[in-house]
Amino acid sequence: MKMLPVRVRQALNKRDDEWVKKARELAQTLGTDDKERQLRNIQSMAESSQSWQAVALFIRYQAARGQLDKVWAEKAVSALEGLQKDAQSLIGSATSEQTRDLHMELVARTLGYAVRWHVWDMKGKERGA
Repeated sequence: MKMLPVRVRQALNKRDDEWVKKARELAQTLGTDDKERQLRNIQSMAESSQSWQAVALFIRYQAARGQLDKVWAEKAVSALEGLQKDAQSLIGSATSEQTRDLHMELVARTLGYAVRWHVWDMKGKERGA
């Protein structure tokens, strides 16, 4: 995570359950095929990029290649873009750069949780866990 004010990091951690729930919604609508690799690729890009538009384009690119469902891709882009409002509410009167950094942190964090939910759905339930 980029250097964010301590109060923002604390508020972020307190609201973590919200992003776990959003990730659950994303994973549940992903379908029955194993898409762990695609989700990890998107998460990796979100962690290394400073551009939300680049991540959104990558999600759509994966869908255009047939790696992800196109309807899911658009819903995911919309849901992840919506995290920008959460970032703005957490950051308050900070700079646009801090808001962008926090938005990308929320995107990466939510995608990480989505990977875990998806793996659980694909592999954890199979074993009767």
